[in-house]
Amino acid sequence: MKTIALYMRLSNEDAHEGESYSIGNQRALLMDYVKSHEEFENWSVLEFYDDGYSGVSFERPGIQKLLALAGDTVNCIIVKDFSRFGRNLVEVGDYLDQIFPFLGVRFIAVNEGYDSGRGLGSSVGLDVSLKAMIYEMYSRDVSEKIRSVKHAKMRKGEYQGIIAFYGYRRSKTAKGKLKIDGPAAEVVRRIFRMAAEGITPTNIARELNHDGIPSPLMYRRENHTDAGHSWRVAGDMTCWTRENVRRTLCDERYTGRLVSHTRAKEDVSAKVSKLLPKEEWIIAEDAHEALISKELFEQAQIVLRHCCHTKTPRKPYQRFRGLLKCAYCGRALSKSGKETYYYCTTGKVLPEAPCLDVRIGEKELIDSLLESLRLQIQLAGQPGETQQDGRTEQSNLQEKLRECRKEADRCKARQAAAFEDYAEGRIQKQEYLFRKGEIAARQEEITKQYKEISDKLAEAGQVRNREAVDLGGYVFVKELTREILEELVKEIRVSKGNAIEIVWSFKE
Repeated sequence: MKTIALYMRLSNEDAHEGESYSIGNQRALLMDYVKSHEEFENWSVLEFYDDGYSGVSFERPGIQKLLALAGDTVNCIIVKDFSRFGRNLVEVGDYLDQIFPFLGVRFIAVNEGYDSGRGLGSSVGLDVSLKAMIYEMYSRDVSEKIRSVKHAKMRKGEYQGIIAFYGYRRSKTAKGKLKIDGPAAEVVRRIFRMAAEGITPTNIARELNHDGIPSPLMYRRENHTDAGHSWRVAGDMTCWTRENVRRTLCDERYTGRLVSHTRAKEDVSAKVSKLLPKEEWIIAEDAHEALISKELFEQAQIVLRHCCHTKTPRKPYQRFRGLLKCAYCGRALSKSGKETYYYCTTGKVLPEAPCLDVRIGEKELIDSLLESLRLQIQLAGQPGETQQDGRTEQSNLQEKLRECRKEADRCKARQAAAFEDYAEGRIQKQEYLFRKGEIAARQEEITKQYKEISDKLAEAGQVRNREAVDLGGYVFVKELTREILEELVKEIRVSKGNAIEIVWSFKE
């Protein structure tokens, strides 16, 4: 039986536009559409939605679940209009022009009257491109207006965070205001008093854990003050650490000073924000009731600088960064020592935890990884001799896949350039359609080639995420570089007695 996926999205700015944008209204509209078309009579229906997510990015949980099933379980996707699916011109075009046709997925935008199953060609029409461009421009305009309003509120001392920072809670009566959260506030005061007495962040964390005081994350969960947000953590063992104590001690907001706009995204479609220079921060004095005096804060800073000034700067090259994890608490291991070794910092703040004995030397770790890699090569039956050009058949196919992707990127760039030329009047509509047709034909050819090569790799049993891992190319490896580790290893778990468990990026 074929399956239809109904996708609905509502962002925070859409919520102010009225009931017509609500999830319930979108669901009713889409269900009416399905029921009014006899061709869908025997199709099963799945629903996916994202509530409170912007359309400029596809990093949304609902859309990610849907796309994972596209072409496999899901045969048809129906949305209210293109803006519900996404507001990014390039990405929306990629899905409609290339990905969905390749997967054999039909796409319907009800209010736009668009149905890829009834189209005359493989490429979306000019009207679709124009609408996608308008949606993207609208999203940027709305985002800029919202940002301006938020900055104005920050200057007035109104708190704009989703949840209150540790030690405070959001006021239920005054919007944008913070109230002291008694139990958490007392912990913050205790941390500053201990720091002013010369106790280091590590020892402060150890004492808090010994007394059974929940970490900020656990406190929010236990008191349901996390606004429904599930932050990713390394493991179930969440505790006070040197770093979260240090962050508390460095936070000026505990003096009643509201410091906002410390980070920002370079563009509305950007996924990661960056730290702004201090002169761009927005600071409002006496915005909320202080937990500590400014004198106590300054005293804690003096002690903090004294006990932390010898910290060795992080080296730019760390081959195991993000890969080494504690097998017990899941935290990333830290690097230390002249004769380099890795250890779990949880053991310093939780002496009774098994993490205390997690430690491994770098040389021993590298030797173990190289030996394990050689064993995997033998088990995979890879040949010890390569072809004259130094590449196996699989690596040649991989190279062809990379060339296909590069050519697909070039086609997308040509497509965007042609659209800009037409939109700005440098070429006529006929010339634009001619160029677009040429590019679409080339994209179809590349898609066919890509599928053929992927099928060959799949038959060889060497496919990992649509790309083969040619272990034969690592037969003579004597040094583990960062590039090799990123290619072959997902995670390395270290436990007592220097025992390691390697999670490879390929099938063992």
